[in-house]
Amino acid sequence: MTAVAHTSYGALRGDSTADVVVFRGVPYAAPPTGERRWCPPQPVPSWTGVREATAFGPISPQDISPQRLAKRGLTMSEDCLTLNIWTPAADDSRRPVLVFLHGGGQAQGHGSAPLLDGARLARRGDIVVVTLNFRLGVLGSLYAPDWHGVGSTNLALRDQRHALQWVREQIGAFGGDPGSVTVAGQSSGAIAISAMLAGGCDLFDRAILQSGGLERVRSTAAAAAVAEQLGALRGGNEPAVEEILAAQCGIDSGFVPPQGPFHPCIDGDVIAEHPLVAARTRDMPPIPILAGTTRDEWRIFDAVLDDSVFTEQYVRDRAHALAGDGHDAAAVMATYRSYHRTLRDAASAMVTDYHFTAPTEQFVRAHAERGNAVFRYELQWLSPRAGFGACHDSCLALVFGNLDAAPALAGNDEAARHMSDAVQQLWLEFVRGGEPWERYDGTGGPTMLLGPEAGVARGHRADQLAIWENCYPAYG
Repeated sequence: MTAVAHTSYGALRGDSTADVVVFRGVPYAAPPTGERRWCPPQPVPSWTGVREATAFGPISPQDISPQRLAKRGLTMSEDCLTLNIWTPAADDSRRPVLVFLHGGGQAQGHGSAPLLDGARLARRGDIVVVTLNFRLGVLGSLYAPDWHGVGSTNLALRDQRHALQWVREQIGAFGGDPGSVTVAGQSSGAIAISAMLAGGCDLFDRAILQSGGLERVRSTAAAAAVAEQLGALRGGNEPAVEEILAAQCGIDSGFVPPQGPFHPCIDGDVIAEHPLVAARTRDMPPIPILAGTTRDEWRIFDAVLDDSVFTEQYVRDRAHALAGDGHDAAAVMATYRSYHRTLRDAASAMVTDYHFTAPTEQFVRAHAERGNAVFRYELQWLSPRAGFGACHDSCLALVFGNLDAAPALAGNDEAARHMSDAVQQLWLEFVRGGEPWERYDGTGGPTMLLGPEAGVARGHRADQLAIWENCYPAYG
């Protein structure tokens, strides 16, 4: 079966089942190719007739083998600015809308990933779910205004904002309410949302931040240093996308702490100041925020290291690398050793808190202290993979309900399905404009712990998070 939606750009034909309609590969901007490569997104050209929207669009250029692309039935192209829409019906109803920004260090990922299939969530919540592709890596993050002009910076963020504007203007044709848009993002997707909030973006009404390393918005100097490493691309002719990807692979992304060389940067245009600074010093859009992390975010990354790596000296060095000069690395290490059985667990927990938990807590705490509604959580659901704990990315399977797409992350048994049901119910309540649990009201405030025995706790790990209060570098 098919269904047709009528946008102001033209009509679209999607796939229809008994209870969900999906429109795939919907263009939200003109192709950023040729002379538009380093330009902000432009409006999509109109078309006549009914355009097919039954196949996912190409994903943004990234480091992925042709074999993996073919196995997943995907193509890759700079012509990638498309989105996907799951809706109970393309009718005149005004359903809440959830727009999801994928993670991947702003260098990998795509909105057509099976893990992000929006059918279950749209069906269960009677909402409209939107995922999207945007420019990634160097093509989405190069900070070189002297090469390509001021409008060439933070192109991934500009793409995301353009997509959100498209949703405001067009989602009514798909049964959605343009006045009830929640934007959600995981990992680098959450970082992008924090940057948009810092920039005063008013294109959404609620925000969900999942596992965002919010301290990774880059300083101007750090972004310029990455561009300097790519100086060979500044030739008289535009480099081929293959040359750009090859140069991108030579950029050190760091490990501890992760550098995030392709994350948004303070460019004085899209982003004037770091989100952690903006949250503390001035009002951001006064919208409700639901935010949190998984308990053991970093374990999945440390899993590549052998147990023999985690010596006392290595863990002390990691503590110093995170805390920085002027802080007592031995005291940091001692605190985490007191809470964790092994050196590996302590070392992973440090990065989890430094990179994910503490900056998220600081960001939403400041927002809450200005009188805004904040709902904070920690996901404690264990991955079935030994040693992973409640790891990074496990929230995705639970929120979207696609447990079969990545069973190693959250499991795929009856208990995992019950956990997914519980998480979905809370997220959907927030998306509908409700208050899913008690508001977070500052340091040590109510935090929903999501695990086999879900419940709200106060003072949860406040002493560990306090370690990182003044450990982030100066931004600007």
